[in-house]
Amino acid sequence: MQLPARIFDLHTHLFNARYVPLASVIAHAMGRDASALARQVARLLQALTGSAYADVPVEAVFSQAAGDTLELECLEHIWHMVEYELLLGTGSLDAVEQGALPQLEQSLAAPVFDRLRASQLMDILLTLDQIDYAAEGWPGPRSPEAQETPETPAQQNPEMAASFSTFLHWAERVVRKALWVVTRLMDPRAWGEVVNYPAFFLTLLHSEEQLLQKLFAGYGAGLPPLQAAHSLLDMQMAFPGQEAPFYPLQPVQEDRMQALQRAHPARIFGFSAFDPRREDWHARALHSLGKGFAGFKFYPAMGFKPQGNDPAIQARVDAFFDFCIARDLPVFAHCTPMGFQTRLRLGAYAHPRHWRALLEQPRWHALRLCLGHAGGGQLRNGPLHSPGWLARSDEEWQHEDNFARIVSELCTTYPRVYCEVGSLTELLQGDGLARFEANLQRARQAAKAAGRPFELLDKMAYGSDWHMPEVVTRTRRYLDLFLALMNRPGYAAYREAFFWKNAYRYLRLPM
Repeated sequence: MQLPARIFDLHTHLFNARYVPLASVIAHAMGRDASALARQVARLLQALTGSAYADVPVEAVFSQAAGDTLELECLEHIWHMVEYELLLGTGSLDAVEQGALPQLEQSLAAPVFDRLRASQLMDILLTLDQIDYAAEGWPGPRSPEAQETPETPAQQNPEMAASFSTFLHWAERVVRKALWVVTRLMDPRAWGEVVNYPAFFLTLLHSEEQLLQKLFAGYGAGLPPLQAAHSLLDMQMAFPGQEAPFYPLQPVQEDRMQALQRAHPARIFGFSAFDPRREDWHARALHSLGKGFAGFKFYPAMGFKPQGNDPAIQARVDAFFDFCIARDLPVFAHCTPMGFQTRLRLGAYAHPRHWRALLEQPRWHALRLCLGHAGGGQLRNGPLHSPGWLARSDEEWQHEDNFARIVSELCTTYPRVYCEVGSLTELLQGDGLARFEANLQRARQAAKAAGRPFELLDKMAYGSDWHMPEVVTRTRRYLDLFLALMNRPGYAAYREAFFWKNAYRYLRLPM
């Protein structure tokens, strides 16, 4: 198999649990504006983020096991992270180096546990233990992990625990129950296709450096040099409470990603985020550019569109596009009917017809734009149905709401509009690849017949949408699918363009 000179993954994420308003994200997936359980689970996950606990091999945990088995494996790893952090919270070198065993029979009132009793993690556990699960909408059965014996007074109140061993049993029960229940109260399709939330949570517990290393490690050996672009999300303004993430976007998130980019020069490139509900968007954009970000992520499902917003929001959106065109900055837009959504389910705001309405205006012909996921696969969001790249017939391909067809038309019409193929994991199943290729040919032939000026394969780039669990599971398989496709006679001439040159052109990187 002929490999390209390099591989550029144009669609990745390196953010962790501290980068998003996690309590709101969880609550909305539960169908609520707010939830006490969601808030405390978010606190727990954010407290664990970046832990030095080493035994969290995400690429191994995300095996091809059945969903329930995978959930149990992920919950097991999260509990062991909690256990490790509880030992770390003692401040005892012996506890960290030797583990819990030497401490098990000591009373929790012993001086060695003074720091632990006063810690944030202890506060989180105590608060979780007081959650009213019935009020959260959970009258259901207990989890398989929570079949403990009847509680003793010591288990009910950890400060009365006779021993550290009893305390750890209590803590494990609290953590497992909270995670088990919250993931069952979250709609598995809240963001589109079924999400394994324990797997997603586990990914979010890694540091930025760990995530980057796992991204590259997931591709395996025997490949040419790898590069990637990552995106930040500004989700704060999308939720009713406008809860800030643990790390504010500015300056903390951008500072940390700037440090990561400096540690890996020319290996990763970043998109910061734009939200027109921020009146100071212009100052924020200049700050992002000063930190070395290449461009901006535009995420319509967070509650705004490229066209058709209320006047005040639209004025900022228009000014933002003018700002990007004046500087020839790339905008990366989520473009499927689903994705991260609030409970308002505004995924339809990503409809490429809104981009078409924008680009048809001469003022914005020159916008440098990449439509993420190339419109996506076969997806529904309420009444909206896009056959996507999995369309089974000409009739489905021509459907007025087929995101993929409209994206292909925009890419072949406008000089600086691109797309990338991240998270089309349906291609790995059944006749998915054959359907994709048939639609790719439909799109190319239609562009030629209509006299549109650009070849689609000169505008389509490789991307994965890593760190979504379904991609983390199959990173190399996903790449191999496209490597095989681009080695076929009809596509080999576009191999270099697809795997890196189109990304370079979009990002204005030197060849």
